[in-house]
Amino acid sequence: MNKENQDGFTYFGDLSELDPAVDTLISQGDRRQVEARLPKSERSRKKKERERAQARKPHRINLDLPVDMKKRLFILAEREGVPVSQLVSFLLFEPLQMLEEKAISLWGYKLPSGCPKYLSTLDLEQKAKDVSWKT
Repeated sequence: MNKENQDGFTYFGDLSELDPAVDTLISQGDRRQVEARLPKSERSRKKKERERAQARKPHRINLDLPVDMKKRLFILAEREGVPVSQLVSFLLFEPLQMLEEKAISLWGYKLPSGCPKYLSTLDLEQKAKDVSWKT
């Protein structure tokens, strides 16, 4: 709730309640101010870093992985000397194709979701047990 004080300024309340988009804009403004004080070569380097990150965005995906799986992926990637992102992509090619061709199914692993965005979630613990049983 906005209130005007006696000086004619508007009081916006606690700024910790900022909308995430507004918070992002403020953060970007702060970053720009800090970068404006840097030497030209440093500003140029930071600009190139941002451009590279922007170019990678279409290829990026955020995943919530079980902690054990994440550790195993990083260990395997290090052992093989490859980026973990490429290892994950490599490991997904065959199962993705099989799921599209209905050679494998999610049947037996779907659970009702409490989230309005998804009808189901997957029982990853059960899948992990089934996979470890086979080995």
